[in-house]
Amino acid sequence: MTATFPSSPEPSDPPLPPYRLSALLQAHTSDVRYLSVAPLASSPQLFSASRDGSARSWVQKEGVEWMQDKEWKQGHEGFANALCWIPPVEEEEDKAGYLATSGSDALIQLYSLSSPSSAPVQTLLGHAHNVCALHASKDGTKMVSASWDGTARVWERRREEEAREEGEEGEWTCERVLADHGAAVWDVLMLEEGGGGDSVLTACADSRIRLFDGDKLRHLFKGHEGPVRSLCVLLPEEADSTLFASGSNDGCVFSILLLLLHLTDYCYLGSTIRLWDWRTGTALSILGQQGSFVYSLAPIPSRAGGGLASSGEDGIIKIWNEEGREEQQVLVPALSVWTLATLPNGDLACGCSDHMIWIFTRDEQRLADEGTVRIYEERLESRRASKAPATPKPRVEGPAALDQPGKAEGEVKLVQADDEQVKAYQWDGTTWVELGEVVDPSSAASDATAAPSQPREKMLHEGVEYDYVFHIDVKDDEPPIPLPFNLEDDPHATASAFVEAHWLPSSYVERIVEFVRASTLA
Repeated sequence: MTATFPSSPEPSDPPLPPYRLSALLQAHTSDVRYLSVAPLASSPQLFSASRDGSARSWVQKEGVEWMQDKEWKQGHEGFANALCWIPPVEEEEDKAGYLATSGSDALIQLYSLSSPSSAPVQTLLGHAHNVCALHASKDGTKMVSASWDGTARVWERRREEEAREEGEEGEWTCERVLADHGAAVWDVLMLEEGGGGDSVLTACADSRIRLFDGDKLRHLFKGHEGPVRSLCVLLPEEADSTLFASGSNDGCVFSILLLLLHLTDYCYLGSTIRLWDWRTGTALSILGQQGSFVYSLAPIPSRAGGGLASSGEDGIIKIWNEEGREEQQVLVPALSVWTLATLPNGDLACGCSDHMIWIFTRDEQRLADEGTVRIYEERLESRRASKAPATPKPRVEGPAALDQPGKAEGEVKLVQADDEQVKAYQWDGTTWVELGEVVDPSSAASDATAAPSQPREKMLHEGVEYDYVFHIDVKDDEPPIPLPFNLEDDPHATASAFVEAHWLPSSYVERIVEFVRASTLA
């Protein structure tokens, strides 16, 4: 395999129907951050976790109409950011399994799905920061969690009598901590094939993907240039599949070392989705670009056409076919499509910043009714109309600006030469030193006197919205560090706090200040 999935359809196969709206699920009062599916034969369930602090379950009656089944809202102080369905173990009489939820309070709560009570049956302690992803083994005996504390934890389920013998409360205990990470762990996968639940993949904000066997680091996957936000197993219905996909925020980065001024918002090159073989450690291919941050990936089962779905910060779900080509863009009336889940029938569910769960299908029998379609189209039109004006561009001056001395050592200017190239220059105390070309100069403002536009929708950083989230590259061998900024903030105070927090040289302060001012006209 090089650039395609195995078992690709023959070119003579008829084209697949596009995904169209099937249902709209409304109940949450804030962003829907995570979805999980229980593929039970009797009545498949969809679970959702929201920043309103609650988790909910949804069932599809007679294969068409969706309705809310249960709600859990007592488990977390703050956001509920992740959840997963845990299958029942074989010897259990209870065949409903468990629901695990996690949140910004660093807790993992476990609920019995057969119990009428909405109280957790066990609380798992150990993480020190937001727990942002959960994944359970197929046999229901293990679960892995990812956290902003820079660790992943593997939890093991034991029989009640074993727990009592060891003097511990509850069936679940932390089996091992995977701590060999350089930053926050954003996603995790528990691998089944050949690993017996002992192999775990982690996605990290340091741009690396790690494969652990037990508590030992087996392989480091390199290729992404930004935080890796999402992982998913490819061809999950094939027992021997060792392929997985990863999505990363590989956008533009401001480099202090190069001092190239390019703002993520207007010079964004797009995030990448990469395909890998975890058994061999081989990088297989890159599936183009999402066009925004990638937040979630979900495999599409072969019986529903196969391939992969991706979503992110642009209100679009991209469908990639098994040959690795973009097949469709599904529009969602929300800025952030935080999470994707594939239903057993091949339909796609997404949880969004508009507090909604939207479900899309390729099956004519499950298309939404006219009223739901009307709501969808009206919200799409409203989103188009409410989009903010173009992102503000940094001040770009003509060549004459280099005839004037700088105001202070380290000051940076963007200058457009006669050949229309935009370059960055820094004042070294005596002369202007050329630093290099600005990425995507066509997007920079050439009119130095033009009034700034308003920024686009807010950007999220650690659960807080900001006008901008810059990425500051401080060392060649380390990942960029996010720098959140609001227009009302003082650039110098922001830069000083950033430098102090990350133990950077004081000389970086003015450089960051100039970058922020040039990028925002602050």
